[in-house]
Amino acid sequence: MSFLKHTLAGSSTDALQNYLGSRATALAAGVIEVLPKQSSGQSIVLSSGIHGNETAPMELLDGLVDEIVKGKLEPRNPLLLIIGNPAAAREQQRFVEHNLNRLFSASASQTGSSKEHQRAIELQGLVERFYAKTSGSLSSAGSLSANKPLRLHYDLHTAIRRSKIEKFAVYPFLHQRSWSQSQLAFLEQCGIDAVLLSNQPAGTFSYFTSRHLQAHSFTVELGRVKPFGQNDLSKYLKLVESLRGLIEGHQRFESKPESLQVFKVVEEVIKRSDGLKLHIPDDAHNFSPYPAGTLLASDETYQYITQIDNERFVFPIQNVPIGQRAMLIVAPTKLGERAQT
Repeated sequence: MSFLKHTLAGSSTDALQNYLGSRATALAAGVIEVLPKQSSGQSIVLSSGIHGNETAPMELLDGLVDEIVKGKLEPRNPLLLIIGNPAAAREQQRFVEHNLNRLFSASASQTGSSKEHQRAIELQGLVERFYAKTSGSLSSAGSLSANKPLRLHYDLHTAIRRSKIEKFAVYPFLHQRSWSQSQLAFLEQCGIDAVLLSNQPAGTFSYFTSRHLQAHSFTVELGRVKPFGQNDLSKYLKLVESLRGLIEGHQRFESKPESLQVFKVVEEVIKRSDGLKLHIPDDAHNFSPYPAGTLLASDETYQYITQIDNERFVFPIQNVPIGQRAMLIVAPTKLGERAQT
């Protein structure tokens, strides 16, 4: 058995704890915590499986846990490892009732009683307690003191559709905070080729930890969805090696990105009615460029026509519920003055 197998089997936390031994603590289904005696100044959350059919990230985290359990990987930073939606993962479905990555919120009055609603609340509490335990409380202004350990969260995903840029990250909307060049350089070191700069709040896990827990957070896309056992994990060697270095306390976050492509969101296409139509071929890849004047989406009283050359689409899903995002339109940009080291 392994971390992933215990999670998929629905094992009790006691059974998972027996597998982990003294090197980690089972907190809940699909959630384990590692608290080394010493820390190099980073509190790390690695999450996967927020969508149950995105299997490669779960397999990658399972490999890291196996190395920790066998003593091959010695953490020098507190670590929280998460398989986000075990119920959906058992069925290798995106979700059971609701898209979990739209349900994260700071509101205590989150509505809904589905498994995904309950899991979002559970995960929020687990991460909040982990950060409070390992990096202290936030100030009354909701910020993290400069002398506190960095709060880091990398939420690993794979995409439904093929992509012209296979590995990319989504930077949650930061409000008045600045983009971190050293974080982007780390992502580049992990083999990530591009970053999308979000322009508004969202219900994603990474936005929750960024906005409400002041973490450096990213949604990290690692290629295309495949069933368990069919992922070529050799494609992620840079990522795994970089995560090992981070866990072992070797990462200092002192570099700047060299060749990372940067995109900004220019339009969020929201499904307004069942008449929504995405005017893109079924086999078109994410980040496919279009010239100005191209119709990409239409609804009852809405159209999106590209405004400039080289606008591109990402994450198109036509059959989402009304009111949810059906596609992002992005365009190349630069980090600008808000980027800090």
